[in-house]
Amino acid sequence: MIVVIGAGGTVGREVVAGLRGRGHAVRAFVRDAGRASFGAGVEVAVGDLSRPETVRAAMAGVDAVFVLTVGPDAATQEAVVAEEVRRGGVGRIVKLSSVAADDPALGSYGRAHAEAERAFTRTGAAFTALRAAAFMSNVLQWRASIAAEDTVYQTYGHIPRAVIDPADVAAAAVVCLTAAGHDGRVYRLTGPEALTAPQQATRIATLLGRPLGYVEAPREAAAEAMTAGGLPAGFAAGLLDAQADPDPCRGGLPLPTVRNLTGREPAGFDAWLSRHGHLFTTG
Repeated sequence: MIVVIGAGGTVGREVVAGLRGRGHAVRAFVRDAGRASFGAGVEVAVGDLSRPETVRAAMAGVDAVFVLTVGPDAATQEAVVAEEVRRGGVGRIVKLSSVAADDPALGSYGRAHAEAERAFTRTGAAFTALRAAAFMSNVLQWRASIAAEDTVYQTYGHIPRAVIDPADVAAAAVVCLTAAGHDGRVYRLTGPEALTAPQQATRIATLLGRPLGYVEAPREAAAEAMTAGGLPAGFAAGLLDAQADPDPCRGGLPLPTVRNLTGREPAGFDAWLSRHGHLFTTG
């Protein structure tokens, strides 16, 4: 049995589907049973990472765990998971981390991922960290300004990033959860080409058949928008610190990791757009 924590998200759902496709027993850990629709053969465990007893129950009889958490409480939540992994004697953990956790970890965001990685290492379970570059799906944050103004706003958008399809992250996770040889490894996952935000905006404009403007948003404006959206100021600052780093080794340099792990080439941004571009014209 493999537990997928974060099963309701973009990557988590793909991990669940990939594991089921390989014939593995899967338990999807979710907060809301009403939104849990994973198809036949998937066991659903309803719980909350802030309630250790629900995590403990989800770990019963488990051989491996995939961990994906988001938001300002991620480090605390993953510490809870790590403790229950240790307590339950789970054999294998795969964590979705970030290139911001590369040493030296960048800002509070990178440090939180690095701290969680260390916590999982101390459990005694075989541990694999997947340090992913920025997701292609992040451009969906531009939908509102595209719909209202035909304009993309982005901070640090001039820095090229080898953005990755979340489905490729999930495929790598499935391999690490089910195959030998990945214990103690740290894998950096990227897409096949490095693109700036203006270049991504141009690709979206081509898809939509109309020009889009691009505005490099000041850091202060981005921080204000994040806090207005409900993020704590410290967490927003940590995200921006991670985005600000121009080092190509932190997700700006295309790597062969996805191909080496999965045996297939990672999807390019145009391929991702061909599958998801309709989201720019729907609510």
